[in-house]
Amino acid sequence: MTKPKRIAIAAVLWIVALYTAHAGTLFFDGEAGSGGDPKGYAERISCARNWWAFGALWHCNATIVADDGKQYPYSNKNSSLTPADMGNRVPMTNNRVRSGRSSQSSEEWALAERRDPNKVAYMLSLMGIPVVALFVTFRMFRDKKPLV
Repeated sequence: MTKPKRIAIAAVLWIVALYTAHAGTLFFDGEAGSGGDPKGYAERISCARNWWAFGALWHCNATIVADDGKQYPYSNKNSSLTPADMGNRVPMTNNRVRSGRSSQSSEEWALAERRDPNKVAYMLSLMGIPVVALFVTFRMFRDKKPLV
């Protein structure tokens, strides 16, 4: 195999590996802040396929009506809400969560039903897929010595 052909194959391999690793994190991420007593309901739910996850997950938007009557926008790309929830009132809660590098926690709306992440599958997606791509890339470009 010629070197330009191997470079092209490696580039495609890395694009697919990184895209798949990103999509895998969406599949196994759970929902931060989920679980607890309902403090409002999601209404006016609209959903579309999440193509970043190969169309297997739903990206849904809703309006949360809190128990005190205030309304909050809600959006989730991990199928927390699905088209089956459209036209229904889905119990929601708001818990304090810490996200990103910030040491400050903020209130975030999430499903009242607990949705824990699958940490092992999340890390395998995030780290395992690129490691396999790295191994395949090294195997493709290693110098092969002819057998004597």
